[in-house]
Amino acid sequence: MFLIHLRQLAVRLAPLLALPAGLLVAQQTSLPAAAAGPGVVALPSSAADTLELMLTARSTDSVRSERDRLLGERRDVETRWAVLRDQGLRLRAGIGEVKDALSAASAREGKAKKEKRDADRIIAATDRERLERSLTLLKARADLREAQAELARIERDFVDASIRADDAELSIAERRDQVSPDDPSQRTAFQELTSRWLQALRTRSARAYDLEDRRFKVVEAQIDMLKRQRA
Repeated sequence: MFLIHLRQLAVRLAPLLALPAGLLVAQQTSLPAAAAGPGVVALPSSAADTLELMLTARSTDSVRSERDRLLGERRDVETRWAVLRDQGLRLRAGIGEVKDALSAASAREGKAKKEKRDADRIIAATDRERLERSLTLLKARADLREAQAELARIERDFVDASIRADDAELSIAERRDQVSPDDPSQRTAFQELTSRWLQALRTRSARAYDLEDRRFKVVEAQIDMLKRQRA
C-alpha cells in the first residue's frame, strides 16, 4: 500500500520536477497572488474619512466680551510695566549714588584713622555701616522691581496671545453655521481657520507657563528682600 501511494505521488510531482528551477519558483510565488484575484480590496467603514471640524462651543458674543475685557487689561498691564520699569531704573541710579557716598565715607574713615582722630573716625565708620545697609536694601529693591517689571511684560505678552486666540476663535464662531462638511473648499478654508486658532492656543499656553515661572521669581525676590530687611 505504501508503494502505491509513493508511485501516485511521483506521478503528480513529475511535471513539476521536469521544469527549470527558476520557473518552478516563479510558479510557486505567483500562486497566492492568483488566488487573491484582481480588483480593489474594500476598506472597513472605520477607515473612511474621519474629518473632525473643531468648532468652538462659545458664542460670538462670549468671545467678543472676553476680547474687550482683555483689551482693557492690556492697557492696564502696559501702564504697570512702564511704572515698574521706571522705578527699577531710578533704583539702579540710586545705587550708584549710595556707592559714591560709601566710597567717600570709607575714605574719611581711613584718613581719620591715619591721623588718629578717633571722633571723626567713629562718625565716618557709622556713616559707612549705614550706607552699606542702605546699599544692600537698595539692591534688593532694585532686583524686586526688575522682577516685577519683567512679570508685567510677560503678562502683557500673555494678554496679547489671549487676544490673538480670541480673534482666531471669533473667526470660527462667525462661520460656524456656514460650514458644510461636504463642500471641499469650505472644509479647506475652515481647516485653515482651525490651524490658526490652535497655533494661537499653543502660544497662549507657552506664555502662561512663562508667566507662572516669572511669578515664582518675583516671590523669590520678595523673600530675599524680607531677609535683608530683617538682617
